[in-house]
Amino acid sequence: MTPVTKKPKVIIVGAGLGGITLGILLEKAGIPYEIFERAPEVKPLGSAISMGASVLTFFEQLGLLEEFISYGKPTMYANMYNEKRELQNTIDFSFLKNVGGHYNYIVPRPHLYAMLLRQIPAERIRFSKRVLSISQGEHGVLIRTSDNMTHEGDILVGADGAYSSVRQGLYAALKKEKKLPSSDDQPLPFNCVALVGHTEALDPEQFPELLLPESCNQGVIGGDNKPYS
Repeated sequence: MTPVTKKPKVIIVGAGLGGITLGILLEKAGIPYEIFERAPEVKPLGSAISMGASVLTFFEQLGLLEEFISYGKPTMYANMYNEKRELQNTIDFSFLKNVGGHYNYIVPRPHLYAMLLRQIPAERIRFSKRVLSISQGEHGVLIRTSDNMTHEGDILVGADGAYSSVRQGLYAALKKEKKLPSSDDQPLPFNCVALVGHTEALDPEQFPELLLPESCNQGVIGGDNKPYS
């Protein structure tokens, strides 16, 4: 008689795009998991996000391609300008349709997030659960959260951003054992500021070019020997 193999339980810290995408895959595979999110609720944050053509194949496999496409616009070109807003170069992405079956797309990030979140059963996500510490035992991993609760699993995944509490906990343990590489024992090399904005919704009757398939393209203004774009 073949012994029954127990499926590992996965603990995911962070309910951002990465965390819930992993949750969707585990849900499809029938692997037990829980997602721990420090925020008390999910808020629709962000503006637009550009998705590469290869990602659309992933949405197709999940049965979400049609909904995803309904939210966005294909991007076929990226125009590069100098500081005087003079066109310097154009990158053509339109060939991707023939190569992989899809174009690149730009979609509203809140719409994308809401679509993915709907694929996760509500009971799988635990809100207001800030992770304070992690520990590795003989039988798996244990996390302690800010409400003084502990949770056990077999696999721990840190999907909680650049300043991940999971990473900090892992690095602290490695540093104590003198196993942390010196390159990882440095502050994150972020020395730039990103300014993000968007317009109010534009009326297609006033701007009929919005209805054209190629209406959504990327434009980049680059500084001449200056540390910004």
